[in-house]
Amino acid sequence: MKGFPLSHLPVFFLFSSLLLAGCAGKSVTPPMASGHVAPETLVGALGAPLSARDFTAMFLSADYILAGEEHPNPCDHLAQDALIRRLVAAGMRPAIGLEMLPVEAQPVLDAFNAGKLAVADLPRALDWKKTWGYDFTLYEPIFETARAYHLPVYALNAPRGLARKVGRHGLDSLTPAERATLPGTIQPPDPAQVKELRGIYDEHAARLEKMGTAGKKKTDGRDRFADFMAVQSLWDTQMASRALYAHAASKRPVVVIAGGGHVERSWGIARRLAKLDPGATVATVMPWRGGEKPEAELAQTFYACPAVHRSRLGMTLSREEPAAGEKPAPLLVTAVAPGSPAARAGLLPGDAVTAAGGHEATTLSVLHTAAMEALMAGKALTLTVSRAGETIDIAIPLKMPSAAKK
Repeated sequence: MKGFPLSHLPVFFLFSSLLLAGCAGKSVTPPMASGHVAPETLVGALGAPLSARDFTAMFLSADYILAGEEHPNPCDHLAQDALIRRLVAAGMRPAIGLEMLPVEAQPVLDAFNAGKLAVADLPRALDWKKTWGYDFTLYEPIFETARAYHLPVYALNAPRGLARKVGRHGLDSLTPAERATLPGTIQPPDPAQVKELRGIYDEHAARLEKMGTAGKKKTDGRDRFADFMAVQSLWDTQMASRALYAHAASKRPVVVIAGGGHVERSWGIARRLAKLDPGATVATVMPWRGGEKPEAELAQTFYACPAVHRSRLGMTLSREEPAAGEKPAPLLVTAVAPGSPAARAGLLPGDAVTAAGGHEATTLSVLHTAAMEALMAGKALTLTVSRAGETIDIAIPLKMPSAAKK
């Protein structure tokens, strides 16, 4: 599931953090497949570039535009920024709502909106690294556009720490003061979403059990999946409520920047907006990773972006979905950060990763699996790469995340 927020599932995702969300240096540009549109292009459900007429019909009458992303993917953020700039060029001056920031960050954003803080001041003023974690440079173009066109920015997320508390102990664990900071009614999820998330949750639980980490799960008798769904509903309801506030306060349409799991199929934020602001027009746009055409059920429109991940091991990898009948392509190394574990191990931009830990590298998730297996075995992550017609094995030493050691 694209953009599925998995932060409340245990050890496996600590391991995944080794592979996601870091910085990269020297790079090559990942192309979309032959015959496909260029990265960041806004497309319709058939994969063709969106015409000016269709753009106007889809976006310029919308009260809310929900722009999904995969957080570590640089292309997604550039595409979101391009969308906002295209809206401005067409005469719309939207407000911008950010999942990345909790509501208590709004005073800092108010100072930024008033011109009292520069974009360069925001990482420190917002304590960005601790508050969100993903590199600020990914989101910097959006803040630069907001400053250039005087677009107000709003924090959408719940107060820091509340989602984690709900995930561990349930909504009933919140104090009256904590509960008062959230919307009055937490809107329940779509039954179809519950069914899909149940399958994903169980799949990861089975993987944890297979890897021998099941014993690390809490055994206090709570239904962890129910708590996880409570967090999901809290996030979606909170962000919809704050988007409604931003719409009313700014008297502008609102572009909501959020993870794809909150946008796709209109299950998340859009479902709650339909309750909170009946009659409002909501447009949705999601990343398209390539292939024959986008999955039309995910959103109304799409931006073309190959799957790209920047890893804390120092490598950036790209992958595009194959078209029907095409063989899956290997993962392309598009950048390697100087001095990083990947660089020290000998990985180079342009390498094609064909296997990870003995698994065929046809998806980025294979890297997560291989890293988890290597960590549990106390071994290096082994990548098999194709380089200039040669096949090379590269071993990247791994270090157990400190949180997983406790």
